Amino acid sequence: MLHSKKKEMKKFKYIKYTCLLIMAMVSFSCKKLLDEDPLYSINSKTAFESEATANMALLGVYGYMTSYSAYGQSIAEIMVGASGLSWAQTNGGDQDQFVSFATPATNSTVATAWNGWYKVIGEANFFISSVGESSLSDVYKKQAIAEAKFLRGLCYYNLANVFGGVPLRIEPTSSATITLGRSTRQQVYDQVEKDWMDAAENLLTREEMGSSAEGRATKYAAYAYLAKLYFTLASHENTSSSSFWAKAKEMGDKVILNGKYGLEPKFKDLFASHVNSSPESVFQLNFSTTSSSVGNRANWLFAPQNSTSGISWGRIKSSKAFYDQFKGTYPDDPRLKVTFGTEWKQLTNNQIQFSYPYVRSANQGTPAVPIFVAIDSIDYAELSDPANPKLSEMSDRLITNFATKVGDHQGWPYFVKQMDIASTAQNSNKNLILYRYADFLLLMADVENELGNTPKGVEYINQVLYRARNSGTISSVYPKDISTSITQSQLRLRIFDERLFELAGEYEMFNDTRRRGTDYLKIIVDRHNNHHITKAFIENAEQVGNTTNFRDRFLPNTPDLLKKNLLLPIPQDEINTNESITISDQNFGY
Repeated sequence: MLHSKKKEMKKFKYIKYTCLLIMAMVSFSCKKLLDEDPLYSINSKTAFESEATANMALLGVYGYMTSYSAYGQSIAEIMVGASGLSWAQTNGGDQDQFVSFATPATNSTVATAWNGWYKVIGEANFFISSVGESSLSDVYKKQAIAEAKFLRGLCYYNLANVFGGVPLRIEPTSSATITLGRSTRQQVYDQVEKDWMDAAENLLTREEMGSSAEGRATKYAAYAYLAKLYFTLASHENTSSSSFWAKAKEMGDKVILNGKYGLEPKFKDLFASHVNSSPESVFQLNFSTTSSSVGNRANWLFAPQNSTSGISWGRIKSSKAFYDQFKGTYPDDPRLKVTFGTEWKQLTNNQIQFSYPYVRSANQGTPAVPIFVAIDSIDYAELSDPANPKLSEMSDRLITNFATKVGDHQGWPYFVKQMDIASTAQNSNKNLILYRYADFLLLMADVENELGNTPKGVEYINQVLYRARNSGTISSVYPKDISTSITQSQLRLRIFDERLFELAGEYEMFNDTRRRGTDYLKIIVDRHNNHHITKAFIENAEQVGNTTNFRDRFLPNTPDLLKKNLLLPIPQDEINTNESITISDQNFGY
């Protein structure tokens, strides 16, 4: 009887969703194209009678990509927070769980991101079916369906990366498909390949679309994503003999030859407010700042508290180990200040604040007056290992602040690429470039290297390094070009690090730390667990009984736990409501 009721409850939930899906047709209200803000209308019958109204529905599919359950918040939290390179308060909350590599199936942020991706998929499926059955022109159908398939492919690509095999829905949900079991991970990737192939063949180029291309899927963006798909599959196989390397090169060469992309001359300009028309933007999402349901909350997630005109909490920060890896490798890299917030001004009192690895000078005068000047007690150039400072190489003040401190303190740098001084409430003015040409060049460097073309790989990676060191007001020493005499195995590891540095605080972090399975994830975990300051903090906290929320933690490093953390768990809510998925279908280790 209980089992029967549970089945009926599951069925009711999916029927309710299906009815809403069939009744709801997304319309779009915006000041300019793709400031995504999806609104609802039940008039789906007439929505596909004209290209104008159908296009509003298509823009609505884009709009759901920018909802708070998708790239507006939840996906950002997971892809950065669960990377192994981040820190969050040790308070038992959602962020603590995925930062600690201890995410249960009941984690609400993971469930929200799952639903965010599937919401886009559901809207794309309905759009594809409705446009296909409409009397609209074949020319319009070709482009519009290709755009929807591009978005559906992107969602399934990330679902497969994060969760493995997932339910594969490519038709509008109906009473016959209320519940659906997990497809294999490879089956999901196969669908991604099909969607992106269709998109690449049928989409217009940026030049053909003109100004309407801003924030939209285009032909060579689809080819670039196909290169990324094959690059990912080859990386998963973790061998130079994988046939996917050659497929990635085939797709990537099309982008290099005809895509007409280039690197933004100054790195910081990629993260300016309302960024558009960047030669580096392969695909981006444009956000509204006036909606109550969609928007870019990354400033709220990552920026220091009281550092912007809106709300900012700095919920997810960089680990000390990751910051030191970057700083110790490239001490004067202009990307450091763009990527990490270690110094900022509080807007309420104009006082300068600092976080790791800086400490503020002592109060001076009688009576004592706070002097807001930083003392950087770590001289990375003088360390025995510049990427891993020892306590014996640090000042007493730095040890006190970052190894023995109890309570609230600025012990971790902030990720600030999405920081927006002029934010409004929780919403930022920044658009989000999901796929940058620098990402693509580093990808192609890996591809060429695995195919035995190491000098060509060096050529690609050096383009990214050249832009990096020339992004400041004056040229920097670091990062230096890589020599063409480097070996294949050496370049492979350099590319791994260069992707982490270039894309730090962006939404490829989860994928990049797991790309070659436990081999790469173990590098990340070992660097963190063997970071001298992090270890000292944990050991001291145990000795003195420090149980405040502002502590470091070790990451699990046994073979089984590393394997477990290659994926996140299928959300418990999905298992509870989808009768075709049971607890036995859960990912390894959960």
